[in-house]
Formats: sequence, C-alpha cells, structure tokens
Amino acid sequence: MAKRTIQNRTIEVILLQSDKHLGEKYEVVRVKPIFARNILLPKGLAVVADKAAKNNYKQKMEAATTARAKKATSLEDLFTKISNDEGIVIIRKANDDNTLYAKVDEHDIAEKIKEIYQTEVDAHLFKLKKKLSEVGTHAVIFTYNDLKREIIVKIEAEVSAKQEKKAEATEAVEQVKTKEELKAERDTLRAKEKAEKIVKLKEKYK
Repeated sequence: MAKRTIQNRTIEVILLQSDKHLGEKYEVVRVKPIFARNILLPKGLAVVADKAAKNNYKQKMEAATTARAKKATSLEDLFTKISNDEGIVIIRKANDDNTLYAKVDEHDIAEKIKEIYQTEVDAHLFKLKKKLSEVGTHAVIFTYNDLKREIIVKIEAEVSAKQEKKAEATEAVEQVKTKEELKAERDTLRAKEKAEKIVKLKEKYK
C-alpha cells in the first residue's frame, strides 16, 4: 500500500475570500477535504481548484499573484525603513517592576507602524508567541508568503505627571547645586590670587 503524503491527504482550492489562516483571495491553497466540504465550499469561501475552475479564474488569479508580489515588495521597503530607524517605540504605563498594565499585541504594533509610516499592515502577519508584557526591547517576527523579517519593538514606560514633577524638582536642585559650586570655585580662585599677590608683595619689600 502506497504511503499517504500531504498531497493525497489534502485537496487544492481557490480562495474566493481572504482568510488570515489560509491565504489571500484567488490564491490556490491546500486544505483537508472534510474542511473544504463542510466549511469552505458550502459557504462560498472557495471552489475546488480543478482544471475548469483554474481556467475560469485564470485572469483573476494572475492579477492576484501580481498584486501579492507588489505587496511583498512594498512590505520589504517598509521593513527596511523600520530597520534603518532601529525599530519602533511604543509607550505604555508600567509599574515599578517594568511590568505593563496593558500588554502589547500584534494590533498595537500594526497601529504604531501605521501611525509612524502611514502604511497599513495586517496585524495577523506578526508572529507573537505571547503578548509583550514588559518594558524593554523585543524582537518580533513578521511573515508574508516567502517574506520573513524581524523587527525591533522597543517598549518604554510612560512618565506620569508625578514623575515629571519629581524629575523637574531634582533638576532644579541640581541646578542650584551647580550655581553654588560655581560660586565656590570663583571664591577659591579669588582667594588663591589674593594669596599670590600677598606673597609677591612680601618678596618685593623684604
């Protein structure tokens, strides 16, 4: 008996709607026959990719292939910019242990990219094992078809109004200390110069 392979355990279908788990519209993908029969075909989400269907959807499939290639190129350019900028920065409220009150997920990353680069990216293309929960630097994987990139997401703690006032007070104290130190240095210099003059006068009138 011939060994069963992934090809004979699945069938090809043409997606009629994009699905974040399967692929994009007019893309040919392999799925389990039971999934196709019970879900995709009855709901009109896909058709079996037989010869007739491929001929029927040929132009749309070719146009979709071209669109996916352009999208991949655009994404490549986007992530090159992000890499050149050394990643993106997301600011969140955190406790004293640098644990975030609200975790960062794929949608937060996509929103930040849209905010900075005015480019929409599908959130589900970011592959997080779990939501980011701490202040720090995180490497996040992004995949789209054959494109795979890693971007740096820097999460920084939001500075509260109380912390800002404390920082301002500390800075003010440091400025006062600096002024006092400068005055002390000037007084020391004057005293030194005065002492040197006295020594010279004593030597002159010996």
